[in-house]
Amino acid sequence: MQDEAAMAGAAHVHFRVLGPLSVERAQGPVAVGGHKPRTLLAALLVAHGEVVSADRLVAALWGETPPDGALTALRAYVSRLRGVLGDAAPLRYRPPGYCLVLDAATLDAAEFERRVRTARAAAAAGDHGRVLAELDTALGLWRGDALAEFADEEFAAAEAARLTELRTGAAADRADALVELGRAAEAVPELEALVRAHPSWERPAVSLMRARYATGRQADALAAYHELRTRLDDELGVEPAAPAQALYRRILVHDPGLAGAPPQGNLPRRASGFVGRGREVERVLAALRAGPLVTLTGVGGAGKSRLAVEVAARDRDRFDDGVWLCELAGLPEGAPVGDAVAAALGIRQRSGLSVEQTVLHYLRERALLLVVDNCEHVLAHAARLVGEVVQHCPRVVVLATSREPLAADGEQVWPVPPLPLEDATALFVQRARAAAPDFRLDAAAADAVAAICGRLDGLPLGIELAAARMRVMSPVEVARRLEDAPLLGGGRGPVARHQSLEAAIEWSYRLLPEPEQRLFRGMSVFAGGADLRAVHRVVDPEAAEDDVLDRLTRLVDRSMVVARSGVHSRYRLLETLRAYGRARTEEAGEDRALARRHVAVHVDLAERAGRGMQGADERAWAEEGLAVYDDLRAAFTRAAADRDWEPALRLVTAVPELVHLRVGYEAYAWAEQLLRVVDPGHPRYPAAVGAAARGAWNRGDFAVATATARLAGGRLPPPGTPRIAFPGDVLADVALYDGDVEAALRHYTAEAERARADGDRIRLVWTLYYVAVCQAVGRTPERGLAAARESLEVADATANPTAQSMARYALGLVLKKAEPDRALALFDEAGALAAGVRNFWWQGIAEMEAAATRAVHGDPVEAARELAAVLAHWERVGDATQQWLNLRYVARLLQRVDAAEDAAALHACLVAAGKPSPLGPPDPAVPRRDPRAAEAAAVALARSALGRVAAPPVRA
Repeated sequence: MQDEAAMAGAAHVHFRVLGPLSVERAQGPVAVGGHKPRTLLAALLVAHGEVVSADRLVAALWGETPPDGALTALRAYVSRLRGVLGDAAPLRYRPPGYCLVLDAATLDAAEFERRVRTARAAAAAGDHGRVLAELDTALGLWRGDALAEFADEEFAAAEAARLTELRTGAAADRADALVELGRAAEAVPELEALVRAHPSWERPAVSLMRARYATGRQADALAAYHELRTRLDDELGVEPAAPAQALYRRILVHDPGLAGAPPQGNLPRRASGFVGRGREVERVLAALRAGPLVTLTGVGGAGKSRLAVEVAARDRDRFDDGVWLCELAGLPEGAPVGDAVAAALGIRQRSGLSVEQTVLHYLRERALLLVVDNCEHVLAHAARLVGEVVQHCPRVVVLATSREPLAADGEQVWPVPPLPLEDATALFVQRARAAAPDFRLDAAAADAVAAICGRLDGLPLGIELAAARMRVMSPVEVARRLEDAPLLGGGRGPVARHQSLEAAIEWSYRLLPEPEQRLFRGMSVFAGGADLRAVHRVVDPEAAEDDVLDRLTRLVDRSMVVARSGVHSRYRLLETLRAYGRARTEEAGEDRALARRHVAVHVDLAERAGRGMQGADERAWAEEGLAVYDDLRAAFTRAAADRDWEPALRLVTAVPELVHLRVGYEAYAWAEQLLRVVDPGHPRYPAAVGAAARGAWNRGDFAVATATARLAGGRLPPPGTPRIAFPGDVLADVALYDGDVEAALRHYTAEAERARADGDRIRLVWTLYYVAVCQAVGRTPERGLAAARESLEVADATANPTAQSMARYALGLVLKKAEPDRALALFDEAGALAAGVRNFWWQGIAEMEAAATRAVHGDPVEAARELAAVLAHWERVGDATQQWLNLRYVARLLQRVDAAEDAAALHACLVAAGKPSPLGPPDPAVPRRDPRAAEAAAVALARSALGRVAAPPVRA
């Protein structure tokens, strides 16, 4: 009975060990004392209410050499700790030592474990919503490393390790629940972090495969497997376990039975909880249901973007094809927006279509919510494209944010109001506690916070900037300083609120020491953010990098800079702060020098990435290039505006490997622009010609490709040029597609000899690949066998995944008829290697050939599923030439399975478009159609027919 009463009293105090040790009552933190009392308390808490002997406590306090009178001193510390804790947390003497009387509600670690057990029981019952709720609460109890200050002590080490392992497992459980709930996009970054932290643990890697696949990222899902396999082989000499291998095979063939909802888009996970605005969220949701376009308007810092993301997250279940966020803040003033929207949707410009037409073509048949953020500086282009989407894509709803309306047909303009005082105060408290965990809202603080929020007109960004100061100032001090700030308060309406935000930013900026002001100003030069190395080189190259990191950390702490974790942390300014920073750089006369350094650093990075993507670390360099793509665009735009053609030319001739295989075709237009102004005698001119010609070839405009490639006059690009930017290769590829196999074979045979003599292994793989392809296309595959085998040997020596993928594809192609099973294995390997480095073009080529081979030699149901996946792949990648080839393979499969009606209809589509059909010669009676319309009809027909093959009707 005594202990039950004690436990009832203990409920008034809370012990926290999931982070730095702390004790709290309802009134606030309890000061335990110095290191010895804290150690004593930690040793008792680790025992979870069990008795800890006096000898063990002495060892915890003094180690192996306790002083004379240690037991007496221990009793003194126990007495002091009892005095601090009082009756709320009884510290009992129980021979042979002491114990704290605890219950699950008293100790955060016990509460954490209870919720994890509840979540796992809910998972077993299939209640994934309950799993997520329990684990969100459980993981929210953590404030840092378990028993942070004692984790290396013998008495605490085992418990700290056990709790950390439980935390890691709970994080993986949470990610699995997100996938089951159709929110895989939110799970991906969490699982990526887990994989980085625990590289040899298979479970998060397998979960990452599932999550990426569930978001439509098959390539990245396969890459997760290959990275796991490499790590396990390097570190332990073992293969992944059976579950990982089985999931890999299912992903490879697009198994429709895989768990997970359809792709749900790319909404970011919110770093902090959404505060307030309940009424606004409901009203915007209602507006979205009423019409195809809603624009949230308001001054910078009003919370438009955050409100849009919150609304989109709550409305995601209404859209079969997910919710997609396109951020326009990184675009230059007045720039077209098509490439940014296409990149956000994960699609690339289609042959024969502009990028805007590609977006419309892709969205026409889809049901999704498109969130277009920060339209104001590209208003005309954004309004035009959004208007076209609204007009031509009946199942797409657009939610835009802008400082002014788009003025598009059907637009509902929804001004975002300031936060009311209650919500503003809640936001301030949330952000203040993030900056200073001990922040308390007592009566004096509440009055000051109300004054702060009023002076800042309820603008969320201003409130967050003020709250970030709680680490070093009190609310009363901040309120007093804001009283003296000009322009704050004194008016209402958009102009007054804009002045209030400007003043809040100005106030926060003026509080920074000069080195941090300089760093903040300089960060505004980056369009999409930067890692530490780039920030150092561009903004403050004279300082030590560690000093720059210290300043960046302080700016992040003060909410002036946003940090995003990853393999390399990246830093950026919110757009409102970036605009303020740009104005300050112009005032300081720093803008020109910053721009020059920005261009120089990104040209250098592009060249290093271009070289790196032809080596063993291709994936890492591709990821680096993709991360900085907004800044590569900005660097080219700045160089071109300044007519500084040398760095512009260097950048354009470095990026074809990145843009052709992974991003889209935007940079080919940069090359075309340079050809009009660069001296044809420049050593890099042939590489620029090759890039521009390759772009025309990709668009299917073979006449322009040929004319452009001939501008090089037969000159070769300099050594190290990306493998896809050789003008002569473009001419040979046009010849190959036009049926002149001998011309293509002569070119690539000669180029292979040149590459062999030069010792250029990457170039040699490329040319040998094409020699083998030419022989296969010319129906003499046995003659290409030697070239394919040499290509494979050289490629494996380079360890470059794209080269290895190409070589395996080439060998599979020449073996396809004689050894179809081996060819299938080679095609599968080729596709996985390409997917692992996000080389979407070669991934599609390999997967298409694998599916075509299965259509002839394998299971037709499996082949139908694969061909359907390839249809979707080429729609995203935007290569109509490859799509027509895929449609021919579909026709062959339909003929094989006796789907005569569907096969005849597809044959008619091919003939109507003027394309060859494997089912017979052209029929003059079939009227010709526009190839683009014919392709759309053919793809829709093929998708439907393949669905019937893959899932035939059940017979009674």
